[in-house]
Amino acid sequence: MSSFQPTAHLHAHNNPTASTTRKVHSTTHALSTSLESHPTHGKWWIRNYGIGPRRDVRYLTRKSSLGNRYGRVEFRTSSGLMPIGSLNFGPGASGASAAGGALIVASGPRVSLYGGTKAGATSDFNRALKAGSSAQKRRQEREDDEENEVDLFGGKTTRQQHDNDSNNNRLLDAINADRHLSTGGHMASCAAHRSDGRLIAVGTEGGALKICDAYSRATLRSFGSTKQGGGGDRKSVRSVVWMRDGKRVVAGGDDGVVRVWNVSGGGADGSGADLSLVGHGDSVRAVAVVSYRKDDYRVKKGKDKKRASTDMEDSFQTSSWSQVVVSGSYDHTIRVWEVGTNAEGVGAGDDRCLSVMNHGDPVQALLVLPPIDSYGLQKKQQTKYDNIPLLVSAGGTTLKIWNPLTGSCLGKYQTKHAKTITAMCLLDIPYDESEEEDGDSMMHRRKRQIITGGLDGLLRIHSISNQDIMLGSLPFLHGMQITDPISALALSQDMSRLAIGTTTGLVMVHQRRRTALAAAIQREAAAAAAVGKKREPRHGTYSYFMRGAHEKSHDPDDYLLMQQKKQKLAEYDVLLKKFRYSDALDKVLESRQPQVVIAVIEELGKRRGLTIALSNRDEESLESILSFTIRFIDNPQYTPYLIGVAHILCDIYGSLMGQSSVVDELISKLRAKVSSECSVQKMLLRLLGQIDYVQTTAEMQGVEER
Repeated sequence: MSSFQPTAHLHAHNNPTASTTRKVHSTTHALSTSLESHPTHGKWWIRNYGIGPRRDVRYLTRKSSLGNRYGRVEFRTSSGLMPIGSLNFGPGASGASAAGGALIVASGPRVSLYGGTKAGATSDFNRALKAGSSAQKRRQEREDDEENEVDLFGGKTTRQQHDNDSNNNRLLDAINADRHLSTGGHMASCAAHRSDGRLIAVGTEGGALKICDAYSRATLRSFGSTKQGGGGDRKSVRSVVWMRDGKRVVAGGDDGVVRVWNVSGGGADGSGADLSLVGHGDSVRAVAVVSYRKDDYRVKKGKDKKRASTDMEDSFQTSSWSQVVVSGSYDHTIRVWEVGTNAEGVGAGDDRCLSVMNHGDPVQALLVLPPIDSYGLQKKQQTKYDNIPLLVSAGGTTLKIWNPLTGSCLGKYQTKHAKTITAMCLLDIPYDESEEEDGDSMMHRRKRQIITGGLDGLLRIHSISNQDIMLGSLPFLHGMQITDPISALALSQDMSRLAIGTTTGLVMVHQRRRTALAAAIQREAAAAAAVGKKREPRHGTYSYFMRGAHEKSHDPDDYLLMQQKKQKLAEYDVLLKKFRYSDALDKVLESRQPQVVIAVIEELGKRRGLTIALSNRDEESLESILSFTIRFIDNPQYTPYLIGVAHILCDIYGSLMGQSSVVDELISKLRAKVSSECSVQKMLLRLLGQIDYVQTTAEMQGVEER
């Protein structure tokens, strides 16, 4: 039964004239007084993700249908109360069951995978998050039966804290992982999906970096980072990220060294890494890869507008994109490293360091803000930061925004966290006009908001649009308080799922509701595709088999895998592989291609199988090889090979002369052809001798005259 509510409290909810701006009073009251939740954005987060006070979430979503509500699950991994080291979503796939991609949870001695494309149809994780599922209904019933009062951030009062601890296990969902990745007995500290979702890089507290197959769970490669200078002092890998090409992995750890590993093999470094970037004086806690265009994109005028847009789209697949590695350390610094080239004479330490930025506090997390395509925006909506990537660093309770290409600081912001910020993620989606209540927000065209989580259990959401950065502000929009310290955050690539990890091993996943606008956009896209798409080829035809083979994508994170078509072998090549030399020679003679025949004869000579191929022949099979030899033995290109064939034939079949008139005639022709060629060679030699005599005489006379 729901707890009894005073009449004044119920009236505050039902009064439409009540103030739309609520005061935020968190458990860290001394640091978060006078903070206000944005009336529009706060409701948006509550309705779409269920982020906010539980009481307000139930009130604002009470009229939503079960099939159009947010999804929420809370569970623990098989590691129990072990802290969550990192969370990471893989690339999503088509279909509702695979929305958001697989969730990687690094906790304890294993890495757990929830959902994904392979196990999406039978995944407990995807079934529990589905809107209107039995798991969501049970969670709603359990939350409705709670008698605890919550503040605006969703926290409990001191009097109710004991009751919350006793009910915590009751509210957890029973979700089993779809797959587990082994870490060799070491504690998993971090993990990251490659852009295509096939490989996962796992860092451990034993200093090992493992490359695992996401589906077969096999460990494909294993690297180890040792202390600089040897000694075997292995230290934890704290952060790992894939580079843009999908062939290299960047990792940083407690030894203060940033290493770049090549998945296909070891490098020149003593530890096997391609590059060892030395410069930090303390543990490296975060690494990131910043991609940017070498030629700055400019909005062109007049007739060049269409061309500028095309260049922007095509640039994702050209060499105009470059990348640098950024690392944050407990020594308060952020370093930008050049890793694009590996030329000789370029060092592995400070020689590759492009800039050093001082955050002022131990750096715990880094976040890259990708550039915004400003083409088509009005001039007043454009900023000088639209076409360059930006970097956000979190250290202590402050955030700083940097230009990683120049090393300049664009702003420092206090977040009002009471304890260290441990994780950040970025929400970047187009604005939904049907859900916005104020016209000013549509000016930005995109909803760019940064989510921060700290050890104080606060989840805070700030606007981080380029217009806000230009104005030097970081407006606070919304927040939520949870009972446990936050250790990890992750947003899926399609922004449909938000995962929160705590130091007590609890994982909370909020799934965005499927809005009416999203459904309309999907229907319009499907209709447009149906109009412009060619007729579907019939099943079983070659066109049906090759459908989609020539589709192009402009996504910069796409990883193209080239697969060579298996070459079909000729019949004589197949016979050579089976060591049937005589049959191979007969088959190639049928082709009537002298170059191919000579190539097979040369191959038989290398295999020492030419005598075998010419032996045990009858009158018919001997006729073909003799005819070929007679015809081409005087060809200078084939003479060196056919002379050997003629010698072998004479040795094998010379004693059988007189038994077959056909063979006798062919051998007589071969003898005549060889005799004629020898006569020609003798005449040429005589002529060559005469020419040499004339030249020598002329030279001697010239010397005497001088």
